[in-house]
Amino acid sequence: MTVVPRLTATRTAHREMAVAAAVQLAVAAVGFAVLLLVNHHLGHGTRWLLYRWDSGNYLRIAERGYPRLIPHRPDGTPDYTRLAFFPLVPALIRGLHLVTGLPADCAGVLISWCAAAVAGAGVYTLVRHCGGSRGAGYACVALWSCSPYAFALWVPYSEAVFSALLMWALVALVRRRWVTAGVLCALAGAVRPTATVLIATVLLAAGGAVLRRRDGARPWAALALAPLGLLGGWLYLGSRVGRWDGWFEAERAWGQTFDFGAGTADFLRQVLLYRDPRAVTDVRHVAVVAVVLLTAAAVVALALDRRVPWPLVVAVAGAWLLMVGTPGSPYSKPRFMLPFLPVPLLLAARPLARVPLGVRVCLYGGGAVVSGWYAAGLLVLFDGSP
Repeated sequence: MTVVPRLTATRTAHREMAVAAAVQLAVAAVGFAVLLLVNHHLGHGTRWLLYRWDSGNYLRIAERGYPRLIPHRPDGTPDYTRLAFFPLVPALIRGLHLVTGLPADCAGVLISWCAAAVAGAGVYTLVRHCGGSRGAGYACVALWSCSPYAFALWVPYSEAVFSALLMWALVALVRRRWVTAGVLCALAGAVRPTATVLIATVLLAAGGAVLRRRDGARPWAALALAPLGLLGGWLYLGSRVGRWDGWFEAERAWGQTFDFGAGTADFLRQVLLYRDPRAVTDVRHVAVVAVVLLTAAAVVALALDRRVPWPLVVAVAGAWLLMVGTPGSPYSKPRFMLPFLPVPLLLAARPLARVPLGVRVCLYGGGAVVSGWYAAGLLVLFDGSP
């Protein structure tokens, strides 16, 4: 007697997830169209755009493989190398290219868009698990899809694939599906080193279940599986140059060594205390400051919201700590938080769901246009990696 209602509920959930994915793609299509139009207006081809910054690194790895040595500057410090980029996204691009014959850049875009749609469905499912309505779920997906740095979901960056794995790993985690969470966490570790935040979250949650003797051996499986992708990525990249710490050496050139927030604090002083007047009027600097401060406030608000499971709070707090504690380019900090952004957006999505539909559509459409315009400034005009 309970089979039919269960099947009906499953079909309804699948239909709602499909709608959420469609919302993500629709908002992204508007933003991407604006980006392409501005890029064309400035006299650049689509291929030129898709090979900018990190996209070019991932695409060239897919086409040519990894380098066999780490270049060094005259002073002995490592120079920039693609060895710093983790292997799963280039492998997916190369695999799709070999199977379909698509050029690498088209394959990369297709992978990013498919992964972003899967991530959108995961965002919706996570919101619903946290007690949000259908409208709140769709609102959270749309807000995430038109956020200023959402361009990383449209081009061959790693954010879309990582977001898909992260969102569904968090869904599995809060539902106590330990093996699924461990497998997805392992895959995320092969995409980006920032998976350390997800790994720590899974280890804390699974470790707590083990201590409370809940769910049998499954939490143990999560503990064993979660770090495998990250460890495998480090070892694989190190094997390319014949040294176990090859990735760590390559990463030094990108200024990503953890400094406990010293670099971020100096940047905030420059902007907030008017040490550099030009920085205060630069919209990129304002975006970075907003992300650092608003995410900190969101972590506190999430911790006070009893409807939000604690692993989600831990994940966002860990991402904030890693973002603040790692120097590198300050302009990359908002992009760093993009995969984790749906969790803080829960706070805005709930009240927004009660706004009339026409107002919401205008908000999402306008946000997508601004997101595409902002992306053009970062990808087309900006002289440093965004």
